[in-house]
Amino acid sequence: MDHHALGFLRHAKLSGFDIVVLSNLMKGGGEFALYLDGIVEEKRPRVIEGLSSLADRNLIWVDEARSTVSRVVLRLTDEGRAACAQLERMNAQPKVEVQMHGDRPEVVKP
Repeated sequence: MDHHALGFLRHAKLSGFDIVVLSNLMKGGGEFALYLDGIVEEKRPRVIEGLSSLADRNLIWVDEARSTVSRVVLRLTDEGRAACAQLERMNAQPKVEVQMHGDRPEVVKP
């Protein structure tokens, strides 16, 4: 993975929630319809806050023309697509196991 891509992901400060939303958008071809009635009432404000955070970072946008009161259509922005592509590349990297020997890390499984 190139260091510029990793820097972009670090700058985006993706949370676990962000990654789940971006993954669902990737699976849906860059678009996802979120039905607000399907979200538990107590969790709804946190979900909306998380989605607003993604929109504020220009990773997603709401297609207001196709959204309704109970259904919000989310779409990836170009920056969101770039973040998804980098996440996919990171996921395809081979896993590395590291053990510490004192204060020195050593790769066990490349």
